[in-house]
Amino acid sequence: MELGTTNPSEHENLIVWEDRFLIGIPIIDDEHKYLVKLCNALYKAVMLGNNAVRKGAVSIALRECTDYVKIHFAHEEKLMQVCGYKDFDMHKMEHAEFAKTILEKSKNFEKETFHSSTEFVRFLYDWILSHITHTDRLYVDDLKAYLGKK
Repeated sequence: MELGTTNPSEHENLIVWEDRFLIGIPIIDDEHKYLVKLCNALYKAVMLGNNAVRKGAVSIALRECTDYVKIHFAHEEKLMQVCGYKDFDMHKMEHAEFAKTILEKSKNFEKETFHSSTEFVRFLYDWILSHITHTDRLYVDDLKAYLGKK
């Protein structure tokens, strides 16, 4: 979907959840669905325009996204650790870089233009989908093998 300048309808989302995003670990799949929901909420807030309502909605959506990313990453990292995932350090570093980026962006979001705000939402969209459909799949076999032994 192109990020436009018109207000999205109540039902329009930036990311539409698809089964191809499932990694096969139900708890993580549920968390990924919630991350997509938060990204969609941020998108809708950004698309409200340039007014006080938008700023309040964006602030709330960014805070929820930032807070939930910390929870999700901690949960995912614990699972990777217990199953002995060999690329844990690299995956954790990717999480840390993403968390740092959204935290920095959220601190300065009031200064953002509509264009830079939509670019940030596009960054979230690209990162989340790439991470879910590629990076997170890399630890799934190790985790399933570990869970199968229990």
